[in-house]
Amino acid sequence: MSDRAQGIIQLIVVCIFIGLSVFASFLLQSTQEGPQRTETNARELYVETENISPAPYRISFETTGTVQARAEIGVVPEVPGRVVEVNPNFFEGGTFEAGEVLFKIEPKDFKLEIERLEAAVAQARTAFNIAEAESEASIEEWRSLNGDAKPPRLVAKKPQLDEAWANLKGAKAQLENAKLDLERSTFSLPFAGRVLSASLEEGQYVSAGQEYGRVFDLASLEVRASLEDKQLEWLMSSNNPDIDITANYLGEQRKYDGVMKRAASALDPQTRFAAVNFGFVDKTPDLLPGIFATINVTGQPMDNISQIPASALQKEGIVWVVDDNKTLRAVEPDVIFATQDHLAARNFGSNMTVVTSRVAGATEGMSVTLSDDNDMSDEELESDLEENAQDPRDDTLTNGG
Repeated sequence: MSDRAQGIIQLIVVCIFIGLSVFASFLLQSTQEGPQRTETNARELYVETENISPAPYRISFETTGTVQARAEIGVVPEVPGRVVEVNPNFFEGGTFEAGEVLFKIEPKDFKLEIERLEAAVAQARTAFNIAEAESEASIEEWRSLNGDAKPPRLVAKKPQLDEAWANLKGAKAQLENAKLDLERSTFSLPFAGRVLSASLEEGQYVSAGQEYGRVFDLASLEVRASLEDKQLEWLMSSNNPDIDITANYLGEQRKYDGVMKRAASALDPQTRFAAVNFGFVDKTPDLLPGIFATINVTGQPMDNISQIPASALQKEGIVWVVDDNKTLRAVEPDVIFATQDHLAARNFGSNMTVVTSRVAGATEGMSVTLSDDNDMSDEELESDLEENAQDPRDDTLTNGG
């Protein structure tokens, strides 16, 4: 038999073998029973809920800040001279009352200058009186020769009279300035304050316009703190809230009545907080700038306010409410205040069953299973919660929604 014939026979045998293998595999598959398929109904969405009813409520929050003086005043004498007296309280940390003398400059030179200028004023007044008399005499002489005709200014000696009057006014002004310098030789301030720094001693020569210490007004002490935007918005529109400021000074905790002084015009672009200055109702001579303080703000009582858990606020800014037939209904709450724990909403309704768990993909009218239903196993509950839970990073809970 030739090689060609043998190759054909081998090819036929291989084809027959492959065909038998395919046929046997088909027979085995046909004899196996197909998989059982069962129809299952879609499981209802499991949610955690809480019953909410309106009740009396007071907005309250706390923040911290630092005591600061609104402004520091430089102790700058307005006249030069040698210091002859220094107030014993004019030292770093000392306090003084409004109008209390802090230091005095030798007044003898100013008094002598006043005496000299008083003589100059008397001399100028005499010169003016003489010029006035000469003017009147010239006018009378003119009228005796020219009748009722108006005399020229030179004839009436008006320029000489004006010069004498100007000299008198100038002498008086110099005298008043000398008296003012004498008053300025005694240095005081129109407010009660505290000394931040002082560098004056008796016998020291001081120059006008140079700073020799710094002080601040006790009434200008404020607490600078930061508030969230919604907290500031509520505070700006609230009606007479209670503000308490607590500070720890020298190991003693002290409490003061506070008031809102000033608010920033813009939020910090990094923190989204606004700087606010709280003032004190009464003077606080026992406080120093730099002390930390705690501010408690409490609003007036309000009725019919619902406290909704913060976790109930969904990504879309709505709250899911479960109706009597256990279906979902979306409600957009009228939030008046918010914290990390709850939302305070008005006109929310009575005895509302609110979904407190985050749910993804929920729609209006969807049937749900409540947390107090016991027809699901613990494994099913945990699995369903994980499936429906929303990524916390997708939720940005802001005050007021």
